[in-house]
Amino acid sequence: MDLLAAGTSVLETLNGAGYEAYFVGGMVRDRLIGRPIYDVDITTSATPDTVMSLFDKTIATGLQHGTVTVMIGKIPVEVTTFRVESHYIDYRRPKEVRFTRSLDEDLRRRDFTINAIAMDREGQLLDPIGGREDLEKSLIVCVGKPTERFQEDPLRILRGIRFVSKLGFSLEAETLAAMIETKELLQQISMERVKKELEGMVKGDFFQKAMNDAYEMDLMSVIPFFNGLNKYRQRCYEAITHPIILFALAGLTCDNLAEYLAAWPFSRVERKCIEVLCHALNQEVDPTYFTYLYGEEWARFYHQMKLFIHQENVPYQVVDLPISDRRELLISGKVIAEVIQRPKGPWIQELLRKIEYLVVMNQLKNEKETLIQYIKNEMEEADDE
Repeated sequence: MDLLAAGTSVLETLNGAGYEAYFVGGMVRDRLIGRPIYDVDITTSATPDTVMSLFDKTIATGLQHGTVTVMIGKIPVEVTTFRVESHYIDYRRPKEVRFTRSLDEDLRRRDFTINAIAMDREGQLLDPIGGREDLEKSLIVCVGKPTERFQEDPLRILRGIRFVSKLGFSLEAETLAAMIETKELLQQISMERVKKELEGMVKGDFFQKAMNDAYEMDLMSVIPFFNGLNKYRQRCYEAITHPIILFALAGLTCDNLAEYLAAWPFSRVERKCIEVLCHALNQEVDPTYFTYLYGEEWARFYHQMKLFIHQENVPYQVVDLPISDRRELLISGKVIAEVIQRPKGPWIQELLRKIEYLVVMNQLKNEKETLIQYIKNEMEEADDE
C-alpha cells in the first residue's frame, strides 16, 4: 500500500463514522504541482480520543495539539483535529489550543496559503484562502496578516525561505516585507529548530534562489555566528550540496570556531567534521592527503568547499590511494631504529609521518628497500648539516 492509499483508507474510516476529514498541508500542495509526496497529513472534525477509538493501532503523537498518528500497516498517517490557536507565548507554542468543528477556522491558522488547501478523498479541493491560485502563480503568501504570522512563530521566516529552495517559488511582496520587519525575532528561536530549517534549505533544488532571498533580507546578520557569510553574498552556491558545508563555511568565517561549535546543536560527528574542514582549508591541506586522513565522504565536502570559495567548477576525482593506513607501510619504527642505530625517540614518529605523507602523495614508493634507502639518505643529510 502506498502513502495515498493509506491516507485514503483513513479518510474513508473517519467519513464512514460521520466525521469530516481531509488531506491537508504539504501533501496536497505537492500533489497539485506534480511533486512526489513523502508523508500524509489529515485534518478532521473528530477528536483525538475518537480517532484512537476508530483505528487498531495509533500513537498519541501530540494530544495537547490534537494530533494522533494512525498506523496503516507500516505507514504512519498524521491525523489532527480541526483547531484554532490563541496568541503564542514563546514564539513557538500557542497559549491555548481549542478544537473546533470548522475546517475554515483550522485552515486560517496555518502559515502559508499553499499549505492551507484541503482535499477530500474524491480529490475535491476546499480552498477558502486562495492557496490554489498562489500555487499557480508560484507565490509564497502568508495566511492572514504576515507580521502576525511571523510574530507568532518567527521560524516561519526560515520555513518560507525553505519553501523557496524546495519549490522555486517567489516570496509575495507583503510577505517578504514582513519577514524583513520581524527577522530579529529569529534570535528568540532555539538553535535546534533553526538548524533543521537550514538543513532543509540546503537540500532544495533552488538553493541559490533561497540564498539570494536570504541575503536580500539580511538574514545572515540575525542567525548566530552566520554574519561572516555576508562576505559570500554574491557567490554562486551550486557547489554546496550538503548542509554540513554551509555550517562549515559559517565556522570558517566566524571569529571563534570553538564558541560556534559549542553554541550550535551539532552531533559529535558533525562537530568534528566542521572542525576538520575549517582546519584543512586554513592549512591548505592537499586533497589527496585529506582523503587519506578522513575518507572520501569528507573529502567530497572539502572539494565542494574549495569549489565554492574559489568559485570553480572542477569535477571531483576519486583518489586511488597507495595505502589506506599507516600500518600498510612496509617499514616500522623498529626497523628505522635498527637501520639508523640511534636511541628511540620522537624523531622516529616524525620520520614515519614524513614517509607516510610521501607515500600517500606518490612521491615515494612503498617498497621496503626504497624506504630504507630514503631513511639513510635523510639521516646522512641531517648529519651533514
